[in-house]
Amino acid sequence: MADDTGYPTLTHTGPAEPSDPRDQGVNVERLRALQAFNARLVCMPVDEASYADVVAGARRVIGCDCCALFLLDRATGELVLRAADGYRGLQPGLRVSTRDSNSMHAQAFSEEYLVHVADVAGLEDLQPLAAGVASALALPIISYRGAVGVFDFGSRRPHAFSPAEIGMCTMLVDQMSYSLENIRLVNELSRSRDAVIRGMALLAEIRDTHIREHLRRMCAYSGFLAGLLAERPGYPEATPQFIETIARAAALHDVGKVGIPDAILLKPGKLTEAEFAVMKSHTEIGAELLEGLIKDYGRYAMITMGAEVARCHHEKWNGTGYPAGLKEREIPLSARIVAIADVYDALTSRRVYKDAWTHEETAKTMQADSGKHFDPELLGIFLAHHRDLARIRETED
Repeated sequence: MADDTGYPTLTHTGPAEPSDPRDQGVNVERLRALQAFNARLVCMPVDEASYADVVAGARRVIGCDCCALFLLDRATGELVLRAADGYRGLQPGLRVSTRDSNSMHAQAFSEEYLVHVADVAGLEDLQPLAAGVASALALPIISYRGAVGVFDFGSRRPHAFSPAEIGMCTMLVDQMSYSLENIRLVNELSRSRDAVIRGMALLAEIRDTHIREHLRRMCAYSGFLAGLLAERPGYPEATPQFIETIARAAALHDVGKVGIPDAILLKPGKLTEAEFAVMKSHTEIGAELLEGLIKDYGRYAMITMGAEVARCHHEKWNGTGYPAGLKEREIPLSARIVAIADVYDALTSRRVYKDAWTHEETAKTMQADSGKHFDPELLGIFLAHHRDLARIRETED
């Protein structure tokens, strides 16, 4: 049928009886593939990368040329492309207004029905997701809150989707709806948890007269340096997950300062030996605080790395640091990275007692401690990217 915009549409409530010659003999095979895909969905890890796995799996089951997944951004009312497979040059982040009358995806979302375009060439105003798509399906993803996204199936052939294939696509999207909503809810929970943990870190920093920009820059510097290591030999830990995690966990390096008395933490003059011993205990206090959260609420990447960073970010390459006197690669990579980011930001930032140093002044001072305080290879890599560091400072100020 067609709606009042003139676009060919099909509302499909279940698998159709095979009437197309292409339908004969394919249902059993594809139903088995659908069953296997459903089993994978149950075991799929709940993270942002799973969107790409869902789309690639759907394309394999249906056997179409391309697939794409859009999810609603409630803040803007737009559909945002989360993953695509088979579409050349189509990058995640593409946005489609849900009020775009020329979009089959907006139509499927807003009306909550399947939109089938059998031949794109017959519709002058309709633009497919990419050049070369001749026929397409757009199916709304429905949760208990209504439509939350749209799944796209495309083919380079016109009239590529028979009634039975449309039914298979419908069943597949119905099965995926629960898993996709689960991913969204877990991501929402993770963001909320990150906000609470960052609040803890900010509380500790406020008492030490630092400002929130210091935490943001430290996280950005740490993530940047970790990203530089991903392509280098000798750093197998520098995975995409590691890079993403350290860009958040770096904020927790001084969370243990919440346990240091104000008389010591805020003392304007030099600390006595006894006072410095108390100050140094913030590393263990922070680690134990975060490890307590793990014990009570389960392991979570940001908290786990945060505990590692909190305990070890004052260790030194030559073994003269604290609390354990670790040296060289005994010090976790995360802590070696954060140590560099922390000192670099402290030196290049204005404080009550000093002006901000230039990159050149900071580099000269830090290089004097290369192989003593800092991992020499990491420090060299970090300081070599002057322009990128300046860009981060401008962006995060």
